Amino acid sequence: MRVLNVLKVFLVAVVMAVGIQGTAFAGSQDFTLINGTGRVITYIYLSPTHENEWIYQDELGPNSVLYPGQDIFIGFSPRDGVQYWDVKVVYDNNAEDYWIGLDLFRVYSLTIRPGGASSIEMI
Repeated sequence: MRVLNVLKVFLVAVVMAVGIQGTAFAGSQDFTLINGTGRVITYIYLSPTHENEWIYQDELGPNSVLYPGQDIFIGFSPRDGVQYWDVKVVYDNNAEDYWIGLDLFRVYSLTIRPGGASSIEMI
């Protein structure tokens, strides 16, 4: 009987570990973008690094802006298994900045700074 109880506890632990690991990979590219540029952002574009076009356009939505110090959560659909992404922002004066080759499997929070500089909080 004791062996059976130990086996049950072990199986429950294995099932929980597999479940937790599965959710860790779901939406693994999701991250929070923080506007540390000191400027108003009017558009955010995202694309896998290997693409020549911006796949996700205007992540802020229509008639929305991201003021200095504000943040936005950027979520991905499960089909997006791409690891490295580029980010482009357009400011209210139409100037642009780019961040190239971001490893979104490891980025939890991205604070963008003027001129393409950034600080990244890794998972």
